[in-house]
Amino acid sequence: MDRGSVLAVIPARYASSRFPGKPLVPLLGVPMVAHVVARVREAGVADEIIVATDDERIAAAARATGATVEMTGEATSGTDRVAQVARSRPAAVVLNVQGDEPALPPENLRIIAEFLLAQPEVPMATLALPGREGDLADPHVVKVVCDQAGRALYFSRAPIPYPRNPSPRATLRHVGLYGFQRQALLEFTAWQETELERTEGLEQLRALWHGMDIHVLAAAGESVAVDVPDDVRHAEAALRARGLGAL
Repeated sequence: MDRGSVLAVIPARYASSRFPGKPLVPLLGVPMVAHVVARVREAGVADEIIVATDDERIAAAARATGATVEMTGEATSGTDRVAQVARSRPAAVVLNVQGDEPALPPENLRIIAEFLLAQPEVPMATLALPGREGDLADPHVVKVVCDQAGRALYFSRAPIPYPRNPSPRATLRHVGLYGFQRQALLEFTAWQETELERTEGLEQLRALWHGMDIHVLAAAGESVAVDVPDDVRHAEAALRARGLGAL
């Protein structure tokens, strides 16, 4: 294992149920996958950047950016696709970079990578931001509560903590970017899906179910996920706002 190296993997599949082919959707004239690759490069923390896909059309778009591509087999989730790549590489830290967040703040990647490199005993890390008005009751916003050391106690789509005595600082909304120590990633993806994660529809609950610590760090900024076609205009607006137009 290379104890100082970081592998960033961008899982990108074609067959999204809500938005088929979304890694190829043009944002300001550039395929979304190319924007994501650019954000990872801007972060400057990855020794290797891999686009992991099962579709040759996505692979061709990624290669056109100069990115390395690995064709993966069947995968039940993006994390499983990331693990397929990580098995054959010796990196110490593996970043699971969401392929549908073209305006991802590069600093978010730096925060996770630097934390995990400095603390190799920590198996897994993710990010959160302070909750906004309306987040607590919104099932589309994943909330997280942590202990005093910043380790996740639970993630939920339900209101947590329940606001019996409301505090504006009590609610944290999860930012879905993950980093793993390589061995922790391989252990995580070897476990079967749990009833708890299936009930909430939240993969990270598998780690908590098995007693794996997830450290929750303060994100540097917002990201915009493209889940459905109507999200494209929001993503383009975010790119323009950050001066991230044509590549």
